[in-house]
Amino acid sequence: MPFKIKDVLIVDATVIIGLLILLTFQSISSSFIQNESSDFMNEWYDVQNQYTATLGLLEDWNCIGDKILQSLEQENIENLYDHVSKEMEGEIKKNCSKWLIESLEHERYLMQLDVWGYNYNYLHQIDEDGNVYNITNSDFQPGLYIEESDYFNSLVTGPFFVNQMNIIMIFPFVFSAAYASFNVLYSRLKVQDEETNIASWISVGSMGFGFCVLFIGLIVILGGFYEVYMPFLDQQAEYTWNTSEEVLTLDSETPPDVTRSEP
Repeated sequence: MPFKIKDVLIVDATVIIGLLILLTFQSISSSFIQNESSDFMNEWYDVQNQYTATLGLLEDWNCIGDKILQSLEQENIENLYDHVSKEMEGEIKKNCSKWLIESLEHERYLMQLDVWGYNYNYLHQIDEDGNVYNITNSDFQPGLYIEESDYFNSLVTGPFFVNQMNIIMIFPFVFSAAYASFNVLYSRLKVQDEETNIASWISVGSMGFGFCVLFIGLIVILGGFYEVYMPFLDQQAEYTWNTSEEVLTLDSETPPDVTRSEP
């Protein structure tokens, strides 16, 4: 039984509305991943700022024997405390050891965050030649520059190719509906009954082609789901968030007691 124009329009309109809703409200990452990644990045940047501020205090007040500070003119070092009182100078020198311990604590904690974020693909590393390393192609390498990964940037709205695929899936149905609409107008001009008119092969063929594209697009979107969830599949975390206190901290995760059978 051939398709009528009204049948084609109904199918096209239904699919187009569904794809527009998917495009508008689409989020292929779960709320757990979004919340966890957001908490992690807030903590990561906060610790970075604390570490940088503590190092700045140590360097500003010449609390560490840094080679750069040692290369300064001696008179500048001697005049470092000229603008503060003797009491304040004593307090600053007493705090030097405190700042040094804090900087070591921040450095250690930041290293834990770097490894944790790298293992879950929130962070990636870049070497001097511009080569990018992430958990999918390399283990964590201390000393390399580290920053937000492309994976993390795609978590908010999903990978960009998924949004592109949503738009591509709409096009055949839009063309089919537009062509069928012109057929309706032509039927009215010819004083024909558009309710019983058979749809043209172009509009029907476009609709059929659209379903083929829709099937391929769904496979591509499933690939986007896998890309987002991949770091969490078969992943044994080394650290876990401690939420028992007011301040969010990262604690070492106790490895499970796994007994392997003898070969």
